[in-house]
Amino acid sequence: MATQYYTFNLPSVGGDSDAWGTLLNSNWTSLDGILNGTGTHINLDTYTADGMTLTGIASAGFAGDISEAVYDAGTSGAIDIDAANGTIQTIDMTGDVTITSSLTTGQFITLRITSVGSSTVAWPVTMEWLFGLEPALNSTETNWVGVWNVGGTLYGSYTGYSS
Repeated sequence: MATQYYTFNLPSVGGDSDAWGTLLNSNWTSLDGILNGTGTHINLDTYTADGMTLTGIASAGFAGDISEAVYDAGTSGAIDIDAANGTIQTIDMTGDVTITSSLTTGQFITLRITSVGSSTVAWPVTMEWLFGLEPALNSTETNWVGVWNVGGTLYGSYTGYSS
């Protein structure tokens, strides 16, 4: 049986002989509403991310919570930030870190950087920082950095630190 993505009424072959017209008219009316934006909202809760890409979404409403994936990005060496791993990424430093980025335009991640001590973080050379300066990370507290890509340019903002 075909996968049903919308809540259309599927007639049973041989079982709905007198209802086909009503069921199909209901489906076409529903589809017309979805396509012209006047119909009922599509319930995203019924979809899985496997093999499905939503593009051109102007807005989306959610009833309930939104959970973001948290990813342990590493502790030292070259660390690539990639939104496919999670939108919150953690680095518990044990040595110097060199950040690289696989973010594409429109993607954003939050970095939590801990245990900096005397280690350093090298950011991508072409990265642009709000207020023009890359952050001086707090050596003993939890640092928070937002990183995003717009039009191929990587931007960063040091949110601050928490204890």
